[in-house]
Amino acid sequence: MTITEGRVDDTHRVVVRGRLDVRAVPDLRVRMHRIIDGGAERVLLDLTDAVIGDSTGLGVLVECVHRSRRAGVALLVATDDERTARLLRRARLGSALVEGAGEGLVGVHRG
Repeated sequence: MTITEGRVDDTHRVVVRGRLDVRAVPDLRVRMHRIIDGGAERVLLDLTDAVIGDSTGLGVLVECVHRSRRAGVALLVATDDERTARLLRRARLGSALVEGAGEGLVGVHRG
């Protein structure tokens, strides 16, 4: 798994590529905690080139959404993968979900 990040205007974009599983979760967790706790206004977590490999991968996404809500940070999760979208909806995270490539979503804000 690889993680890249950058900023466009007031949105911090985190792009994950590869399999999000028990081995990869610690790296993503550390980065997302730093970004959310660092005062970002909006975060786009782009999973268009990633797959959720196990329950630990899904768990870190749930954790990040809840942490961002507590911090008042707007977090969007972009995916093209129907399985990932379905898992997020079942975890009641549909309000953070944006289906489709994350490229054009930097300026999107959902409350």
